[in-house]
Amino acid sequence: MLRTCVLCCAMTGAVGLVVGCTPGSSSGVGKRDEAAKAAKVTLDNLDKQFAALKERADKAAGDEKPKLEAKVKEVGAKRDAAAKKVEELKAAPPDKWEPVKKDADHALEEFKKAVE
Repeated sequence: MLRTCVLCCAMTGAVGLVVGCTPGSSSGVGKRDEAAKAAKVTLDNLDKQFAALKERADKAAGDEKPKLEAKVKEVGAKRDAAAKKVEELKAAPPDKWEPVKKDADHALEEFKKAVE
């Protein structure tokens, strides 16, 4: 009788571990985190281009300086929007992150177009 109880408890524990360790419930988290990391890498690369644009605007002279300063201001607003969307993606619920990713991708694309 005691052996049966021990075996049943052991089986229940093993089943609990197997069921508890399935990636089905956390796969949304992993995919969201991967998407957030990729978006962050893209944002960092675009930030480098934005810094180069700022530097060019600082060194510009004559008629080109006001144009570049206006572009820096416009691109800065798009950069802030993209950074906000990337942060929203990081914080999105695991089951509802896909629409947030689309918004973040769109904001990053707008930032990319503006900085080029």
